[in-house]
Formats: sequence, C-alpha cells, structure tokens
Amino acid sequence: MTTADEPAPRTWLGRLVQIRPGEGASIAWATALFFLLLCANFTLRPVREALGIERGADDLPLVWTGTLTLSLLVQPVFATLLARTRRRTFVPLVYGIGIAFLLAFRAAFEFAPAGWKLGIGYAFYVWFSVFNVFSLSVFWGFAADLFRLEQAQRLFAFVSVGGTVGALCGSTLAKELARPFGTVNLIFVGCGLLVLATGCVVALVRLHPEDAPREPSAAAATGAADPRSAWRGLAFIARSPYLQGICAFTLFHTLFGTVLYFQQANLVSAALTERNERTAYFATVDQIANALTLFLQLFVTGRLIQRLGTGFALVTQPLVAGAACLGLGGMILYGTAAFGDGWTHAWPPSLVAVAAARVLLSAANYATAKPARESLFTVVPKAAKYASKSFVDTFVYRAGDLIGAWTFDLFAKTLGVALGTIALGAAPLALVWLGVGVALGRRQRDLSGGGPG
Repeated sequence: MTTADEPAPRTWLGRLVQIRPGEGASIAWATALFFLLLCANFTLRPVREALGIERGADDLPLVWTGTLTLSLLVQPVFATLLARTRRRTFVPLVYGIGIAFLLAFRAAFEFAPAGWKLGIGYAFYVWFSVFNVFSLSVFWGFAADLFRLEQAQRLFAFVSVGGTVGALCGSTLAKELARPFGTVNLIFVGCGLLVLATGCVVALVRLHPEDAPREPSAAAATGAADPRSAWRGLAFIARSPYLQGICAFTLFHTLFGTVLYFQQANLVSAALTERNERTAYFATVDQIANALTLFLQLFVTGRLIQRLGTGFALVTQPLVAGAACLGLGGMILYGTAAFGDGWTHAWPPSLVAVAAARVLLSAANYATAKPARESLFTVVPKAAKYASKSFVDTFVYRAGDLIGAWTFDLFAKTLGVALGTIALGAAPLALVWLGVGVALGRRQRDLSGGGPG
C-alpha cells in the first residue's frame, strides 16, 4: 500500500483529488454523505423561508430570537453528548432523530387544527435552523474520526465541493417540485435524502470499525469548532487586537447578511402571496447562488488568494455588499418608475434586485471571504486558535444575527423607514467593514513574516 510520503497514483482521479490506494471507498462514501446532507438542507431551506413569512415578515425577529435561544440551550447538551458518545453511534442517532422530527412536522401540517398551523410553521423554522447547524457539525466531527489530519488536508476540499454540488441539486429539486408537489410535501424529499445519508454513515462505519488515530489539530482541519471551548476564547480575544479585528469583520458579515435577508423576506412577502410560489423563489435564489459558488470554488478561489493574497480576498465581500445595498436601494425606490410598462419579468424589479444582491453576497462569501477569514487564524498561537475560533463561529455570529434582526425591525417596523432607504443607509457601513478587512490583511502579513497579505 502507498505510504503517506509516496506520490498519488497517476490516474486522472488521483491527480485531481490526490486519492491514494485504500482511500477510494471511504472518500466516495464521505463525499456522498456530505452531498446528501447539503442536498437535504437546500431542499428544506426554501420550505423554512416560506413558512417563516407565512403571516408576513414582521414576526421574523421573534422567530430568530427563538432560534438563537434554542441553539444556546442545545449547544452544551450537544457538546456533552459528543464528549461521552462515540460518533459512529451518535451520528446515525442524530440523523434518525432528524427524520423523526420531519415526519412529525409533516403529520402536524396534515392533521393539526387550522389555527395551529402558523405556529407549527414557526416551530419548523426554529427547529430546522438548529438541526441544520448541528447535523453539519456532526458530519465534520465524524469525518475527523475517520480520517487522519494528513488525509483531511488532501481530501476534504473534494468533499466540500461534493457538498456544494449537493446544495445545487437540493435547491434545484425545491425549485422544480415546489409548485407541482407542494411546499410541505418537500419534507418527504428531505426525509428520503436523510435516510440515504444515514445509509452512507453505516457504510463508513463498516469500512472504519476503529477510529483513526487522533492528532491534536485534526478537528480543526474539518472546520468544526468545539462548542465547549467557545467561552474560553473570549479571554484570548480580550487581549488581542488582531482577534478583535476578526470579531469585527465577522460581525459586519452577519449584519449585512441579516439586512439583506430581511429585505428579501419583506419584499417576497409583499410581492408573492402564494406559499408554493414563495418557496420556488427562495429555491431559485439558492440555486443560482450555489451554481455561482461552485464555479468560483473550482476555478477562481485558490488562484485568487494565491496570487493576490488574503487581504484582497477579505475586501471582496465588503465591496460586493456596499454595491449590492446601493443597487438594491435604488431599485426599490426607483425601479418600478424607471422600467414602467417595459418590465416583463414575473418578479417586480425590487425582487430581482434583492435576489441578485443575495446571490452575489453569498458567492463572494463562500468563494473568497470565508476561505480568507479561515486563513486569518493560521497566524494565531495554537493555545488561542481553537478557543477563539469557536467563540467567533458561535457567539459572534449569533450576536450579529440578533443585532441585525432587531435593528432592521426597529427601523422598518417601529420607525417606519422605507426598505430602500434602509438599504442605502447600510451602504456606507461597508466602507468601515472594508477598512477592517484591509487592516486584518496587513496585520496577518506582518504576523506571518511579510508573506502575501
């Protein structure tokens, strides 16, 4: 068998993915598992979005607060179970529970009194938002148990691309099936995909009856944060301006994402009155975003960061966000008057504009900004790296979501500020975000000894 120091076999797949003898079946099942999880996720995401605005977008801040509260309550329980249970036992249990909940929600939509169904839809929104995060965390933890760190560094990029393809397929399924099949019936599709995913877990367990030897940093190679270390990271962040800059950059990312999310929810709620039509809209936006992300991941991301450095990659998302807010604000305020009767698309100009903004921001995030944000931690001392990253990936993200949700609600609902004005008002903040990104890129270059930044 080829050792870890020997070159990959000279086959087209070996050259592309650096698979070595004995790894093919494992990486195929792992990629299939991630494909199915992301396919299920993006089949059900439009269902969640449509149910979340069933009565309009005004209730979303409360629903988001419920989501974040449930996440914080579940997280320590989740971490404790992970610490005490072998993942090969825990993983199929988690996915089995997910299937049971999905079937219970579908039964509730079918048989519960009509007056309960709005609340059931909100409950589905909260539950799915939490389950989705933990199901993916479970996958990466499981992968860390199956593969050594050296294998993760070679193979996980391929697994991630498989997940992006799954996301594209899931959003396509939701788009094509929403109208003829019905929004809530997409839950059955999600169940079927999770059943297949559980089958992949069983196949992987049979291939790996014993866990691979664990390196101290193996979990970090998967991108999965340890929930138990999150609060310890706060102490490191309080002493490091560099880590504080990472927190600020992440906070701006979540704030702008939340503003665009709520803009979209309000515009869709006003323009599209039928649930299946809304589901198809959300699925279409996901489909285009995933297709663009896949293209950029395959052909742009690595070359861009390698040639222009982390600093350039960090400023792409603030630039896109600022331009998106300016374009969206102008289209909301003046689009209908500008196009008049010449506009023939089924969606009004504002809905097309917010879709374009969401697609561009999502693609910029996954193709450039997210890889660059992850690379910022490469110059952080090991003692602080994992704890601080865990804090950023959990509490900073959630704080940004919550602040963004209630701030948008304050301006749009309480103060009555027009949606277009909110979008235009957010645009100048992108300049501050841009400044943070430039400073972080320079600081990373200095800490790394003057390399590309």
